[in-house]
Amino acid sequence: MIFFANIRDGTEWQQPKGNYGMLLPRKTAFMVGSGCKCTYNYGGLSVQPQEFPPWMVDIMMVYMPMCGLNDMTEWPNSCNLNLYDDGNNSVGWHADDEDLFQGLQNNIRILSLSLGICRTFELKANWPEALEHGGHHKVSLVSGALCTMEGMVQKHYKHRVPKENNVSGPRINLTWRWIVQHRKKCPKQRKYP
Repeated sequence: MIFFANIRDGTEWQQPKGNYGMLLPRKTAFMVGSGCKCTYNYGGLSVQPQEFPPWMVDIMMVYMPMCGLNDMTEWPNSCNLNLYDDGNNSVGWHADDEDLFQGLQNNIRILSLSLGICRTFELKANWPEALEHGGHHKVSLVSGALCTMEGMVQKHYKHRVPKENNVSGPRINLTWRWIVQHRKKCPKQRKYP
């Protein structure tokens, strides 16, 4: 698919080191709409923003209407990108609970597109009694799959993409979100206090 190649070749991928000096087990990038300078900080990492390139708008023109977002002014203003080279690359249990998105305080919507090799996505509730009653869910995300997490999911659940020994090809994931609390040094924060 042309989108996969455009993303893979048109992104300035980073692979920062985490809290213990270990490389992140995937490559990552953070893209934002025009005028935003917010860094993406999570798990002790800081990822510098890149402005949406033209191919990002092309991809959003295809996928945003599938989510009921026909007006470009309603589209997400940020996208976290992850490149998993193979099944050894992963992301551990986490919630998208960063202040930028306000997912612990408000209902939010996260749109996630998978391209490339099929990978498993897992979701589990934060409370132990839910796990006793089937509170752990697995979904196979094939290339082109669009997954959403909505409402207070980030407050009540965690999700991950586990390691998979039988996966040998690459996967790219685009996770679109709305920044609602821009960083203090971001021009968008000053414009919209």
